Amino acid sequence: MKGVQCYEAGRLDEAEKIFKEVIAQLPQCADAYNLLGIVYAGHKKFPEALVNFKEAVRLNPNNAPYNSNLGNALQDNGELNESMPYYFKAIELSPDFTDAYYNLSNSLRKLQRFPESFHHLNKAKSLKPKYLKCYINAALIYVELKQFDQAIVELNQALEIEPNSFDALSSLAVVFSLKRDYGRSMEYFKKAYETGRADEKFFVNYAAVCVELNKPVEACKAFIKSAEIDPSKNGALGRALHQKMLIADWSGIKELNDEIVKRLHLKQDVADPFGYMGFSDSESDLQQAAVIYLDKKFPAPPVGLPSQKYPRHKKIKIAYVSGEFREHANGSLMTGLIECHDKEKFEVIGLDNGHGDEGGLRRRLAASFDEFIDIRGIGDFDLAQQLRAKEVDILFNLNGFFGAHRTGLFANRAAPLQINFLGCPGTMGVDYMDYLIADPVVIPQESYPYYAEKIISLPHSYQINDSKRPELKRTITRKECGLPEDAFVFSCFNNIYKITPETFKRWMKVLKRVPNSVMWFYYNYPEAPENLKREAQALGIDASRLIFSPYIKMAEHIERNVLADLFLDSLPYNAHTTASDALWANVPVLTLQGKSFAGRVAASLLHAIEMPELITYTEQEFEDRAVDLAMHPEKLAALKAKLSKNRLTTPLFDTKLYTRHFETALIEAYERYQSDLPPAHIEVKP
Repeated sequence: MKGVQCYEAGRLDEAEKIFKEVIAQLPQCADAYNLLGIVYAGHKKFPEALVNFKEAVRLNPNNAPYNSNLGNALQDNGELNESMPYYFKAIELSPDFTDAYYNLSNSLRKLQRFPESFHHLNKAKSLKPKYLKCYINAALIYVELKQFDQAIVELNQALEIEPNSFDALSSLAVVFSLKRDYGRSMEYFKKAYETGRADEKFFVNYAAVCVELNKPVEACKAFIKSAEIDPSKNGALGRALHQKMLIADWSGIKELNDEIVKRLHLKQDVADPFGYMGFSDSESDLQQAAVIYLDKKFPAPPVGLPSQKYPRHKKIKIAYVSGEFREHANGSLMTGLIECHDKEKFEVIGLDNGHGDEGGLRRRLAASFDEFIDIRGIGDFDLAQQLRAKEVDILFNLNGFFGAHRTGLFANRAAPLQINFLGCPGTMGVDYMDYLIADPVVIPQESYPYYAEKIISLPHSYQINDSKRPELKRTITRKECGLPEDAFVFSCFNNIYKITPETFKRWMKVLKRVPNSVMWFYYNYPEAPENLKREAQALGIDASRLIFSPYIKMAEHIERNVLADLFLDSLPYNAHTTASDALWANVPVLTLQGKSFAGRVAASLLHAIEMPELITYTEQEFEDRAVDLAMHPEKLAALKAKLSKNRLTTPLFDTKLYTRHFETALIEAYERYQSDLPPAHIEVKP
């Protein structure tokens, strides 16, 4: 048939026209409907494919391929439960129908019915031992279950069938990266690339490993390569932008961001929300990025765990999920809160998804939780079932989009109340996150529409701080850090990706107006200092006035703060933990309040420590205030004296006060749940 020939030659439009003509002449021809459905499926027009496959089955209900194709169309259309009866019918009609078993297993996998999915995959394997896709699909299930070694076994079996299988090789590269075996991962990426079939997803996965290996230049190139193939997928454009920002490579970033914004407004997956917070101050665009990202990466399962109402517990059961229960910015903030929880009212569980260390913070955390569980080897669905069996009432997401997050656990609705807290300074954009911890500064009421979660607004700052921070020794010297002894030292220890060209120009204007001053930075990547020095010279500033200190252990890094005179904040992403570190070291933090959560955090902290005079609202005001403080030592001294007094007498570092307000909010949210009321905005009064 000519239509079939056109289809096989890839001329889908011609094939569609021919099959429509056949149907017009022979409206009872089931085969024509089936073939037209196949053409529509090739065009990814799944609703149209569905209509035609349904008609083919209506006309000939006992045709196994028709039933299987209808099952596929339903699966492609997201109707997973509806797809399965047609696969079973196809198998009943043709017990040796390998594809039907394979596709049935796919629907079951997507429904997270893994044992049943394995059963039908194994049946397909028994019928066709060299059916390559079965082994790759089995590996996908094992990855979901976090059984990476078994996934590798399946993929090696696939390579025995087809040694140059791009799908098997690239999947092995990803699985080894999940095991943090980046050397083996790179070996398989190389082999997969040599097949000549590298696609946009391949380059994104390769770039992700480059990120883990601290190779931002290589990662950026790979993200750009992915975007050249298809700029609408995998957040490649935004992730390339973030890698450039990590090393202050600002070449072409305006054009890159213009393209990102254009495609965001077309609802394309072009930006990783966490990285994009460092560049955008548009709450609307950041919300859109979050919605698109999680819809693509972590949608709620088609059929999740059944909802259930727990009985009222004597103690509210709360669990914190984090990949950073160690010497880390978030770990340093959280520890005091866990210690201060009222254990008469709350049962507190730590769910550890990260690698540990032997530091003091981890020991304090482990000792403070009622239960501390390593969840790294437990799949999201299984872990959600375990937490439901424990009847956990409230589950906290401490990562959001960054680090070793477990967003899939929250997508599986592991607890009745799920709260976005601390790790994500913005919305996650999904309805399975019920609340977001904030305060009136970081999220004023007029901004509520840009957040999918209901807002828990605490009275001082949303950011918890640990009142047991060790007092700084103040024994480190400027000479040890490469700082001039007699200069005025402006500092910014934010990650380099937070430094936009506009922020940097603002700082360089300050340096130009303050003789004998330097700007002090912290950096992770060797490319960053050279790029920033070049930008300074282009703005008429001697590059020697920029001082760079490399990454060192957290305690030593925090100690360095005491050598600075004034901390200059960045925008649109402020200093967060870094601002608290500076304030604890009695270094004033001068901020320019921004238009998004991430850009209002330093202002929130300064209100909580009762130093609003360090908040500015225009670029000129920021510049003038910085110059004024640097040129008038008596004004700076007065500020430092006030900061020294306020540090231990105001709410910012009062962990017990924060915990009381925090628990008040949790009790109110819990009472709403127990009263069968939906989540609602909660405002805690001081």
